[in-house]
This record gives sequence, structure tokens and C-alpha cells, in this order.
Amino acid sequence: METIGGLLAFGELLDKPALDTVERVVDVSSGLANCLDALVDASFYSHPSEEAHNRYLADLGDRTSGWGYFASRNLVVESACLGALRTFPGSEGLLDSSTGRELLALCEDFGEELAATLRWLRRTGH
Repeated sequence: METIGGLLAFGELLDKPALDTVERVVDVSSGLANCLDALVDASFYSHPSEEAHNRYLADLGDRTSGWGYFASRNLVVESACLGALRTFPGSEGLLDSSTGRELLALCEDFGEELAATLRWLRRTGH
């Protein structure tokens, strides 16, 4: 329920930006990523993308040292979004811009991977 509430908060954020809503969305997505890392690590089964996840973490080097795969991915997505918001002119519509479309694609890609991992956890019983 908390995750669904966070997603609804994200929708509200697009209509009327507010600092407390931004913080809630960031906290919920970070919490979900950390939870998935813990569930995957505690699973009796190897994640189907484990090797790719390890390569991704190795490529990041020390930037996310000690973080799990999903937490690291979340941090990269969050940083990209915050960086774009800091430099984007307030008068233009972010979602209608090329930057906004790139961010949306980044978020959708990460979201698809989260959903696939949730399905995998349900199938395996972790």
C-alpha cells in the first residue's frame, strides 16, 4: 500500500510540485529498491540476471560501494532526474521535451526490471 501511495504521490507531483511530495516519492522508491535487494540476496535461487547485475555494479566502481543492484540503479535514476530538474527551465514542459522523454525511458526501463524481479520472486517463492 505504501508503494501505491508513493506512485500516487508521484502523479500528484507532476501536477503541482511540492518538496514534501518529492521527498516521499524518493523515500518510497529507495525503500522498494533496498527491499528488493534484500529479498534477492536472501533467495535460495540465483537471480536470472545476477551476472549482469554484478557487471553493472563493477562498472559503477566506488560510486555506490556497499549498495545492492536495485539501490544503485535507483540512485542513478534519481540523480538523473534531479540533475534534469535543476537545469530545466521552469517555463517549459519537462515531459514534452527530449530530456523528459529520456528520463521517462530510463524510469520505464528500471520499472520494468523491478516488475520482472517481483514476478520472479513470486514464482520462486524466494
